[in-house]
Amino acid sequence: MSENDKLKKRAAEILKRLEKEYPAAKCHLEFRNPFELLVSTILSAQCTDARVNMIMTPLYENKYKSPDDILADGLENFRENIKSCNFFNNKAKSVLAICNILKKDYNGKVPDSLEELTKLPGIGRKSANVILGNCFGKKDVIIVDTHFKRVTGRLGLTDNDEPEKIEADLKKLIPPAKQYVFSHVIGDHGRYVCGARKPKCGVCVLNDVCPSDSLKK
Repeated sequence: MSENDKLKKRAAEILKRLEKEYPAAKCHLEFRNPFELLVSTILSAQCTDARVNMIMTPLYENKYKSPDDILADGLENFRENIKSCNFFNNKAKSVLAICNILKKDYNGKVPDSLEELTKLPGIGRKSANVILGNCFGKKDVIIVDTHFKRVTGRLGLTDNDEPEKIEADLKKLIPPAKQYVFSHVIGDHGRYVCGARKPKCGVCVLNDVCPSDSLKK
């Protein structure tokens, strides 16, 4: 068996176990449509999803239902409303710029392709894949966030540090129809068990297939 085949077999076992462990795995940002997720994804950079939800959920409900609403409110008001978010000044500018582009070029709608999404200021491949997977039903997306990068590295599924290379590595191991699900269950495992500082290897359902299991050291 080739090394790649061994990795595919391990990845399949990991996915099987984590799907059972996290059957309700999903995006932790609260949203009702692509526009809300697009804005929240921008705000979530270096900020917790919980904080973004606390800020934006009432604003989406009562104030910001479309790009026009944010543009009408203006940069100063929008910035004031999100000031408890890390780097709120730059993020406010990015959101306003995106709202202008959506209004001008997309009739106020969020585009549904990786190529178009990554043209928007502040939207990289990770953010685009979040939107494509959660709002447009794309299954063949790998979402490389900090949890995904850490956990897949510890599991020996990639030895790369760059998000695009990690994405490419995992696309070779996970079937297209399962890539979106894999991203979420890996993310939840990173949140709840495989933490950055103190991974809970003693209770981990993957400790017998993980080359980084601290119990073996």
